[in-house]
Amino acid sequence: MITGHLGVAGAAHASRRDSSLPWLLAAAMAPDFIDALFVVARQCNPHGLYSHTVPAAALLAVVFGAVAYYFTGRRATGLLSALLVLTHLPLDFITGRKLFWPGAEMMGLRLYDHPIGDFVVEAALVLLGWWLMRRRQWAPRWATGRAALVWLLVFQIAVEAVGTARGGAKPSACGEPGVGALRRSGPEGPAAA
Repeated sequence: MITGHLGVAGAAHASRRDSSLPWLLAAAMAPDFIDALFVVARQCNPHGLYSHTVPAAALLAVVFGAVAYYFTGRRATGLLSALLVLTHLPLDFITGRKLFWPGAEMMGLRLYDHPIGDFVVEAALVLLGWWLMRRRQWAPRWATGRAALVWLLVFQIAVEAVGTARGGAKPSACGEPGVGALRRSGPEGPAAA
């Protein structure tokens, strides 16, 4: 799930006038940001162990919610941010195949294997979030304009195209040289991916 997370954040923002949309958008993508940090640092995050498992997401939700509340002074932003971090996992269950609990089996419906179906689900979430925000006079204009909707849909089409061409759009440092120690950790490590 990529743009669908942003649609859910838009719907959350539409539910509370006193929430901060930029913080909600960041919270909705927080586990993926953690994944990206592991890639940039060239450190292995096997199957999202440190970003997409329930314990990792629970810790990230508490931290992100507290930081969002601290910087905005808005309780709604803090609570919705924490909730959006947690909703990241069930949405990813629909599209991918992930490790949701350390040591457990990989789970997920793997909608990524069906790009048209994935696009339909993600586009529906984007459209719903955009439409709900558009109905609120107080929602930011940059998020409720038609250009925002078109940009998100075009971006999702690009993600589907890249994912189809590469056999998955999400980069990982687990297969790179230099992380062999993690690979030797056992059959559930990156070598089993």
